[in-house]
Amino acid sequence: MIELLWNDPINEPQMSKYLSALRVKDGNRVVDFGCGCGELIIRLCECSDIVATGIDSSQPHLAEARRRAARRINGAQIQFVEANAAEFTVDESPIDIAICMGSSHAFGLGPDSFANALSKIIPMLAPGGQILIGEGYMKQPASPEYRAMLGDSSPDSMTHARNVQTAKQLGLIPLAAWTSSEEEWDDFEWGYQQIVEHNAAEDPNNQTAADRLSARREWMDAYLRWGRDTLGYGIYLLKNPA
Repeated sequence: MIELLWNDPINEPQMSKYLSALRVKDGNRVVDFGCGCGELIIRLCECSDIVATGIDSSQPHLAEARRRAARRINGAQIQFVEANAAEFTVDESPIDIAICMGSSHAFGLGPDSFANALSKIIPMLAPGGQILIGEGYMKQPASPEYRAMLGDSSPDSMTHARNVQTAKQLGLIPLAAWTSSEEEWDDFEWGYQQIVEHNAAEDPNNQTAADRLSARREWMDAYLRWGRDTLGYGIYLLKNPA
């Protein structure tokens, strides 16, 4: 989703609030796991003199991240690394701030992806360090039809409260827990739908774009029928004990 600022159902004012809540300081080491196009970590570099690393497995997304960084933050201590987040290790000082927005799947698919992501990040985190992580949750049990579309990525047991409890069980201190609004979800889903529709219309002979449009329309049907009332998105600010 290179065309989007970030791949989360979060609007600009809310994302700014979440980044501000981190209270980033000059000199902090910040790592964004599953950074996508790098927008979040670039914005932190625009505000503070940090040592920043963005990790992603997508070459096109990393290329876009480097383009954005070159336009906006020349001279910043930032690097973008093509790597599997689950295999990334810290070889220098520990991380002061870890970001993982909607990218827990990078640490393994399945019902334990949220816990797996936190478990992998915690040993790399400095005492008193923070994690800002975005994760899906279930507002209510999914219908059989919607469950078939979601697979096991968001089990019915993973509610907003359960996500917070999972973090606490792993020894983290919750500092805040927010949820995306229905308006944010609608803006996110329909905004991306408009992009896919436009791309297919601009290149009607492109079979890849046509297939993408067909799958996307099927997803939007499911979103309107089930997803809007079933799938939520939580944003969690967590602290490693000092």
